[in-house]
Amino acid sequence: MAFLPKQITTYEAAHLAELQGDVSETAIKYTLELVPPFSQGDVIHDNACGSGAVTETIMGLHPPAIHIDATDINPQFVAGCAVAVQKNGWPVSTKVESAQELTFPDNYFTHSFTNFAFHCLGDHDIAAKQVHRTLKPGGTAIASIWIYMPHVDALQHAHWRTRWKEGPMPVLLPLEGFQEADLRKALEAGGFQPNNISFSEKDCFLKIRDLKRWAQLAWSYLGTLPSGWTKNDEDKWDETIADIVEQLESGDGISKNESGDTVLRMVACVAIAKKED
Repeated sequence: MAFLPKQITTYEAAHLAELQGDVSETAIKYTLELVPPFSQGDVIHDNACGSGAVTETIMGLHPPAIHIDATDINPQFVAGCAVAVQKNGWPVSTKVESAQELTFPDNYFTHSFTNFAFHCLGDHDIAAKQVHRTLKPGGTAIASIWIYMPHVDALQHAHWRTRWKEGPMPVLLPLEGFQEADLRKALEAGGFQPNNISFSEKDCFLKIRDLKRWAQLAWSYLGTLPSGWTKNDEDKWDETIADIVEQLESGDGISKNESGDTVLRMVACVAIAKKED
């Protein structure tokens, strides 16, 4: 059995929503303004759905009769999304499924959303090929990534302080961020034509009321090494959380609002890619 520090927070789908605040919803609403309104009969893929933010945002707009398939490789995320679907009676199906191994037929979806996931999907090109394959001709792929997140520097600082300067970074905290050029490269490798891909950016602001609580969740989710957790991580857990909090008290893209909340400025990059008819 893999080692887990005694202080780690056992992850639930609701924690992802807590970590993201409303920045994901802000970015998704912006994204939806970039594409025509949904039509009756549209079939939509919420790819690598996480906590189901895309599904929830779309359903909150009271669209015409559409259907959404929400999938993720993480069973906990899918289970959390399924609870929301059942509670609200949404026309949504949920399934545990890898973005690189989608089982949907060719030319199936009218829209495919991959929301803030491409950077951690592993083989980006294969994931993009699956998006392209499952879209109908003339269908729209919407892919968003964060190109600026000040908390990444804070977590990397804590990693170096309590672990080592050499050795691998946590999988979800790569030294080289996934940027617009990387997303374009993946979409083109997936089969989308360069002239059918457009990009735009949106500033979003994450408000954090309890920095220690947020740091605890962030390190529990993002701090694991490729080889897993170690006894050293348990021994230095409190030091790590304190360092993250210290780093998030100030710095580029970090401010305080009138209520005393810490505010992180995050920049979303959104790609709209059309599949040729």
